[in-house]
Amino acid sequence: MKLKSYIKGIFNPKTAKAVRRAKAKKKAGKLELKRLERRFESLEDSLKYKFRDKKLLKQALTHPGAINSAGGRISSNQRLEFLGDSVLQVIISDEVFRSFPDREEGELTRARIALTRGSFLADLSEQMKIPECLILPKGCESLRKARSAWEDSFEAIVGAIYLDSDFDTAKRVVLGWYGRERPDIDTLVVNQNPKGSLQEAAVKNGDKVSYELLGQSGPDHDKKFETAVLINGKAYASASASSKKLAESKAAALALKKYLDEHSKSQ
Repeated sequence: MKLKSYIKGIFNPKTAKAVRRAKAKKKAGKLELKRLERRFESLEDSLKYKFRDKKLLKQALTHPGAINSAGGRISSNQRLEFLGDSVLQVIISDEVFRSFPDREEGELTRARIALTRGSFLADLSEQMKIPECLILPKGCESLRKARSAWEDSFEAIVGAIYLDSDFDTAKRVVLGWYGRERPDIDTLVVNQNPKGSLQEAAVKNGDKVSYELLGQSGPDHDKKFETAVLINGKAYASASASSKKLAESKAAALALKKYLDEHSKSQ
């Protein structure tokens, strides 16, 4: 009876349809796995590091929201992000300490902050094309443009490399991302807080700095703000960004360079 029931089931239209769906799903899964493997290989070339445990790399690229869409079968990058943040702080602290033996604690701290701040890490992440490989929740492709996700995945990859190898290897790889040229600590401090640096320079010369919103454009989910920097009422520079605060910061960096150049020539 069991054999007859099985044979009947094979010829049952509903059963046959279910079998076809299962086969199609399995085939799609294999294709997706191959695409993922190709993206991983490309990313490893960009990172200049080959993972022994590919699961660590996959976890480092998995957005927390993807857990829900996968039914809890995978782990997100949050734990690796926690670890990577600490490892990165030690790597950069050690490098800054050794590179600038004549600088005091406050300056070293500001340099470390500049090299580990979120926007800096997001830029590095973009340069290495990490965002292109993020594993996101279904229907949430817009998260691929979120700079916070770029930063989180960067730190998670640092943690993954540390677990996959050792501290010395992680340090060598990470410093390779930052470039071989010795950073200028004064430039790092200015880049960390261009508005503060501009204000400080202006006060020394008895000048007044102000900011003016020139306009905004784009839909609510992708706004662009354009801001100008004025010194004693004179426009020095303008910049646009996704927030007024970031636009002011970018404009301040441009204005600071122009302002310092003018005053160095007049002295």
